[in-house]
Amino acid sequence: MKPVASWDFDLTDEGPRPPEFPRFSPNNKAARFDGAGSKIVVPDEGEKSRFDFTNGDAITIEAWVNPASEKNATALYIIGKGRTHAPGFDRENQNWALRLATSSGSAKLSFLFAAAPEPGDDHWARWTSTLSFAMKPEWHHIAITYQFGKPETMRGWIDGVPTEGTWDLGGPMKDPPVVDDDAVWIGSSMGGNPGSSLDGWIDAVAIYRELATDKFMAGRFERKGGPRVKGVPLKAPDVGDLDPAEVRITFHENEDPATETARWVGDSMILPRIPLRYDDWGIRTGWKSPLLIRMASDVQLPPGKHEFLLRARAESRLWVDGKLVLKTDPITYVPPNGEEPVTPVREAPAPGVRVAGYHQQEELGEFEIASSEPVRVVLDMVVGGPKARVETGEVGVAVRRDGGELFHVLTPVDREDPLALTDAAVETELAKIEARLAAFDNQNRRAAVATQDAFWKKRHDLARNWVTKNPAAKVPDAAEHPVDAFLQAKADRALAASSGENAANAARFHDEVLPILSENCFRCHGEKDKGDLKLDSREDALKAIVPGDAEASDLIARIVTDDEDDRMPPTDEGLDPAQIKKLRDWIESGAKWPARPVSPDEVATPNLVSDTAFLRRAWLDTLGIPPSETEAAAFLSDTDPDKRGKMIQRLLNDERSADHLVSEWLDLLAENPTLLNQSQGSTGPFRFFLHDSLRDAKPIDRMVTELILMRGGQHEGGSAGFAMAAENDAPFAAKGHIVASAFLGIELQCARCHDSPYHDTTQRDLFSLAAMLQRKPATAPASSQVPIEFFADKTGDTLIQVTLKPGEVVAPEWPFADITGAADGPEIDRLMREPGDHRERLAALITSQENQRFAQVIVNRLWRRLMGAGFVEPAHDWEGARSSHPDLLDWLAKEFVSNGYDLRHVAKLIMTSEAYQREAVGQNLVASHERRFFLAPDRRRLSAEQVVDSLYASSGVKMDIGELTFVYDGRRQLGNRLTLGNPSRAWMLASLNNERDRPSLALPRARAITDVLEAFGWTGSRQMPVVKRETDPNVLQPGILSNGVLVQSLSRAAIDSELAQLAVDAESAESLVDVLFLRILTRPPNPDERARFTKALATGFDQRLVPESEIVRPEPLSKLPQVTWFNHGRHKANEIQIENARRVRKGPPPDPRLAKEWRETYEDVVWGLFNHHEFVWMP
Repeated sequence: MKPVASWDFDLTDEGPRPPEFPRFSPNNKAARFDGAGSKIVVPDEGEKSRFDFTNGDAITIEAWVNPASEKNATALYIIGKGRTHAPGFDRENQNWALRLATSSGSAKLSFLFAAAPEPGDDHWARWTSTLSFAMKPEWHHIAITYQFGKPETMRGWIDGVPTEGTWDLGGPMKDPPVVDDDAVWIGSSMGGNPGSSLDGWIDAVAIYRELATDKFMAGRFERKGGPRVKGVPLKAPDVGDLDPAEVRITFHENEDPATETARWVGDSMILPRIPLRYDDWGIRTGWKSPLLIRMASDVQLPPGKHEFLLRARAESRLWVDGKLVLKTDPITYVPPNGEEPVTPVREAPAPGVRVAGYHQQEELGEFEIASSEPVRVVLDMVVGGPKARVETGEVGVAVRRDGGELFHVLTPVDREDPLALTDAAVETELAKIEARLAAFDNQNRRAAVATQDAFWKKRHDLARNWVTKNPAAKVPDAAEHPVDAFLQAKADRALAASSGENAANAARFHDEVLPILSENCFRCHGEKDKGDLKLDSREDALKAIVPGDAEASDLIARIVTDDEDDRMPPTDEGLDPAQIKKLRDWIESGAKWPARPVSPDEVATPNLVSDTAFLRRAWLDTLGIPPSETEAAAFLSDTDPDKRGKMIQRLLNDERSADHLVSEWLDLLAENPTLLNQSQGSTGPFRFFLHDSLRDAKPIDRMVTELILMRGGQHEGGSAGFAMAAENDAPFAAKGHIVASAFLGIELQCARCHDSPYHDTTQRDLFSLAAMLQRKPATAPASSQVPIEFFADKTGDTLIQVTLKPGEVVAPEWPFADITGAADGPEIDRLMREPGDHRERLAALITSQENQRFAQVIVNRLWRRLMGAGFVEPAHDWEGARSSHPDLLDWLAKEFVSNGYDLRHVAKLIMTSEAYQREAVGQNLVASHERRFFLAPDRRRLSAEQVVDSLYASSGVKMDIGELTFVYDGRRQLGNRLTLGNPSRAWMLASLNNERDRPSLALPRARAITDVLEAFGWTGSRQMPVVKRETDPNVLQPGILSNGVLVQSLSRAAIDSELAQLAVDAESAESLVDVLFLRILTRPPNPDERARFTKALATGFDQRLVPESEIVRPEPLSKLPQVTWFNHGRHKANEIQIENARRVRKGPPPDPRLAKEWRETYEDVVWGLFNHHEFVWMP
């Protein structure tokens, strides 16, 4: 057969392609239709054209279609002639049409034509196929054949599978169709009516003037995995051989059973979630939807009639020995926003049985087993779709055996221990499954990460070679440890310069000369370098000073000139004669710039901290939590002289360090996911990319590169989430500002709308970065420009300058070669995979070994975190700032580069130094760069996250606040409503802002934590980078620790808690006090503390345990209905969340094993230690 007309759409969107569709080219394109009237028009060629059909003519139409959404309408047009509603033609002139009749998420074939109307006649003829296919984003081949006037010839095919049908309108009509010269339309009809328009893709349309056969159509379709047709008799899947000890779970993207994307093995037919999906580099991304999940196992059941139970979120089928036993339906209902009725708490199917999860479908059915041989159980389920998340909820298959009372989860033949479907048994099983799934995720991610190792090894080899050719300064001989040697050398120089005549000269300069310069010159020639001149150091000031010759110095000439345009400072008064004389005398005497004198006491080295203080400091600085009492006791009893060094190495290699380190990156990179509607600056949750990178100990240059490349899933936790910047007219300019600040110490905030008034950076610099990030030239939007009217009434120079013209196009070019030392060129190409990619070029220029600023900025932040202040302050804005220890900073930065950008290496160098391990009496943060000696760390408060995590760690309570989301049943895609998972550490919290101010949209358990976080300076809303948190003491901090919900709850000896068990197991009041101090403050009590606390706990200690016969365990609270985004507008939802908040405030029930009066004293002791000032301060 040869078509009389055909259309292969070589447009922009992907069509069917191999390997799924082998007959198409790898670059095959299709036409996209928007469902709102878009169409392709083919004019008729006149009378008796190839498009005109009448009685006796045979017509065959075929097309490839891919629906983009579950659009339900009477019929969606694929191709048809007539009925265009064009002027001059009858509105019901349908010569022929191939359509899709859609309903309940399925599509059937629909063939339609109109006969000439006669009075009283129904002149429409419509045939609808029996078989159908799912209205989801996947390609299908459809076709019909018909000879006009012979209704019995009508036939259709879906994916090569023949289908009968029914003439369901007008009956099997033999009248000829209407024929005229109206056009052929593809994709729509009836004037572009949205109700008849396809939302999706069409490809390879063909029209024939002869009848097609089954054999011909079978040859027109080929798909790896075969047809996907609904209505075909169901057949149990063949899963091959199974291990008798396993439940095999396979995952098939695009619902394709022939292509296995991943495989996981369990030992029970229960699954709480699907594994995470990673791209080729090991970065989180999303599963291709819909996802088929197949769970299969051979199960031993005795002969008899058993009752099976199936729980699944969406469409599923349960097969037992090849027989379909149970099934659940696909999700087709789209709930309203806020007004869905509250779903009541469901009942258990039998006493003691675990209740199904929220909106999990539950089906029960009997099946008789005749043989004593194992039976094969296969569960197929499909999750995801156009409007649903690729999530399962808690899926499970259980059975109540013939004559039994309790349901048991199905397990493989070789598993001997039964698994009852009860809360206690299932939750224990789920914890094991989660641990195995997490290990599986880690294995998959790290395997993908390893595929890129060779590229990064090459880069790091180049970096090491560069460091060899550009070595750092020699380590001084002033101390044994290199860090201490650099620090001591500066202190020694300062002390030497402060003796004898040197001290008098230094005092004279700092008391008489420097104040003149700082008060009159530094605003323009210190914070900025106006006129390319800086006067805040001797090195820079020499451009305007000739030592020993004041008259030849431009500085004096500009000060004494009568020309108002040239005079400095540009004020009416200028300098007075006495000030000018002091500057003259200073220059004549050599313009020396000595450091301010220091006394021996100022550079004296404090003592090293005790082992207890060191241990607590090291744990908090690496893992963000204190050690347990067992870990602390083991360290304190260790007599190894190198135990501190070994502990540091152990902590730095601990994966939990990622939970501490990630918070700073979230602040610096302005990560800002929102649970409700996006607001200004909202991003994707790229927190998970950062956390994964830190857990895997990725080199920092690699992590930064992959962040800038913005890969993976925007909403699933990939670095692509960094690309998002909601409600922002220039999102990539916003990202350019963040990147420059975080990685280069260049502040570009003011350059968004104009050149920076106090920096050398320009608006062009910022939009050059934006252009590189967006991979094409950039233009500043009108909203990012200073209006021309602003300058209309200004005379002379203004502080605000605009050098970027309105509408000017900015090329993607690197603007910071001079600042960073990294220039664009062929050397950068060696660091790239795709030299033509501007975004990758930016990443390479930032992370190049020649970019000394990058390495120094990263090292400076680490030093600041561990020592309380940076070599350079502020850490995010280096312009005009000076390093307190340039040689040490350079040495550490080159150690960082030469050791593969592994920040753990630098952290070890710092933490093993005596400077880090000394008493925290430093005043470095408030000192000038010259007087920052770092002979001891500054006193530091714990971060907000450290406070919260320490509360949980010390109490032994696991953070369990439920999933951070407002969609608990998967009925919104992640792009519409996020989930941030189940937090286990403080960094995983996010803003709980509730712009609707409704109790129903509150999350009380999470709020108890964020109240503490916010009191200690954390913010969940980061529209801009957070370069410095507000951490100064305030009245909220003691208030939230003494009276806040979280501390009240965690300090309770709650039922079955670790604190309760400590009290039960304690041998004496004194030993209990010792344990509590070590557990909470990482030290033993001093004698006075031990005496006072022991006295308190000794009263009633021997009677603290309630006799076993009198113990009454409290009844569990009744479950409350789930409040979600879909029902939050209901009054009932408010009532439920108000009750939830009341329960959170009340806290957990106390342990009934402990006598009330003694327990309350015990809880007061714990509460008192949580409120001890040492708890929130780094030792």
